[in-house]
Amino acid sequence: MKPITSFFFLSTLCVLQHVALVANSQPGKPVGGQPGKPAGGQPGGTSGPVSGNQIEEACKYATNKDLCITNLKKDPNSQGADLVGLALIAIRLAAANAADVESHLRTLMINNATSLAPEVQQGVSDCIEHYTDANEQLDDSVAALSAKEFNDVEMWVKVAVGDAAYCQNAMKGQHTVVEQKNKLFMQMCENVLAVIKAVTQKG
Repeated sequence: MKPITSFFFLSTLCVLQHVALVANSQPGKPVGGQPGKPAGGQPGGTSGPVSGNQIEEACKYATNKDLCITNLKKDPNSQGADLVGLALIAIRLAAANAADVESHLRTLMINNATSLAPEVQQGVSDCIEHYTDANEQLDDSVAALSAKEFNDVEMWVKVAVGDAAYCQNAMKGQHTVVEQKNKLFMQMCENVLAVIKAVTQKG
């Protein structure tokens, strides 16, 4: 992802998170609703009221529920967040992981340019390209989430998972840190899809 793209991506995340936290902090006014009226009674009010077990609710469709719950609870912004806010956090965590994988790949290529076997070099190069694409898909998913276009969020996240799968194939047979990081990224994307499913099912 280009530096300017990364800047706008992170800026968008921060603005969305701030809006969600401000909305939740207003007493007597549910998110997406009118005073005295529950958010679920309004069009698009799929986020619903905040509850103590909201993270468990968000992760109930996750394949690896423990990982989903643990990751969301680690983020301080998850306290008081509704389901849509938790979906944003899940995307942010996946994006941070993707950036970490891409950084590791670039460092690997730079530090081992002469020692890596040609097929490994090609695999790393392919992975860098796919993770650049994956970051862009997650950027698009944030924009879709802000518009509450949940089907589009699913589509972009699934494309990002596809990019990770291509990377996995490119590194096939190479049991490296990249393989482990790649699998973790795919699991984190699956967590995003699980939270989005919880949002749409509640609505």
